[in-house]
Formats: sequence, structure tokens, C-alpha cells
Amino acid sequence: MQRRFPDTLQRQWSHWFQVGLLAWQQEEQRSGERQFQKAPVWNFVVPPMLGSQMIQMGCLLPGRDSVGRQYPVCLQLSFAPSEWSTSLLSQAESWYQQIGRLGLYAVRNSFSASQLDEMLMTIPAPQPVEPQKRSDILDVIGYDEDGQSTLGWPQAAECFDPLRQTSYWWTNRCDGYPLYTHVHSGNFTGQLFTLLFDPAGGRPSGASRSLSAHVLNKQGSYEYRRISRANQS
Repeated sequence: MQRRFPDTLQRQWSHWFQVGLLAWQQEEQRSGERQFQKAPVWNFVVPPMLGSQMIQMGCLLPGRDSVGRQYPVCLQLSFAPSEWSTSLLSQAESWYQQIGRLGLYAVRNSFSASQLDEMLMTIPAPQPVEPQKRSDILDVIGYDEDGQSTLGWPQAAECFDPLRQTSYWWTNRCDGYPLYTHVHSGNFTGQLFTLLFDPAGGRPSGASRSLSAHVLNKQGSYEYRRISRANQS
């Protein structure tokens, strides 16, 4: 089921969901019962994938229908490269929080697709920050900090490049999870799906287990860092 989702993007996400759910079910058979519904709400920013020229940002979370069938819920905006700017992402924290909370509320209260879509239409899209005009006075007293990143994971805004096949994923934290992050190179895979929806990959606040995740430093090189509640950068 989709609402205002471009066909090309819908086919790509739908294919990944099918592959991912199959991999999930196979792993579930090997390892026993797994709690799909306990997966975090994830924020993401994705460069253009095969067959598409659109940059995508949004939230991904687990859903379940009235008869118990499990499925992913994806809420997103897409941008043409000509519409994109780094400040769109760096200033998008409020937008991510709004759609993450709305998605979680809609799933927990069994909203219909029409109900969810109607509420999504009330959330303003993120807007790029206009560069401040320079002046002699502001050169003396200083410029405001509106251009600084508000993103919950600032490194995503610093390092995301639409020309590189690297997507960034980090927990929204509206559901009580601490900050977990992941960097994925290339097209979406069953392994990525399992990582995002496996509750063993992260636990709610108060748990002692930490999550290992690839992150990028400010210079754009890869690091491997363990992220816990005490170290969420």
C-alpha cells in the first residue's frame, strides 16, 4: 500500500522489503522467535539508487496489521539533485522527530493509510537555510548560529554525499532507544534489513548492551566504534 510514492522508488523499496522479510523469516527459523515489533524507529538519508535520480530522507519502522502480519512502514520525502542542499539535512531534526513520532503513534493505534497520509500532509517539509548576507556590523558583532546542524547525528549531515552510494541510518529515539548509527554502502540488502529490524542489534534505554556500528569521522574516513548510552557520538 502506498500514498504519493513515486513508482520507481516504490518498486525499489518493495523489492528490498520482500528480500528483507524473506531473510528475516529464514533467520527466525534458525534462531527461534524474534521480536520484529521491537525494532527501533530509524531515520535515514539515501542517495539516488539504481533506476532513480532522487535523494530520499525519512523514517523506517516496524508495522503490524490487525491479523498479525508484520511489514515495514516507510515515511519519506524525495528530492531531485537540483533541489538538494546540505542544509536541508542538517536542519531536519524537527522534521525527523515529527514524522518518527507520527509513524509510531499511527502504528500503535492502527491508523489506516488514509489517516496517516492526512496527518503527514500537516507536517512542513524541511527547508534549506538561506545564507546570511554579510555586513560591516555583523562582521563585528558576529552572525547567528542558524546554520549549525540540529541533526541528532550531525556526522550524517557532514558526510552524506548524493554522488556516493552510501546511505546513513540512525535511531530516531522517539521510542526510547538510545542513539545507534549505521553506514551502508551500495544497494539495499537482506543483511541491512536484518540489521535494522533485529532487536538484538539494540535495546531500549536502560539496557547494558551496546551496539557496534560503522560511522564516518569529519574527514570522511571510516571508523569502527562501539556506541553505548555513555558514548552516543
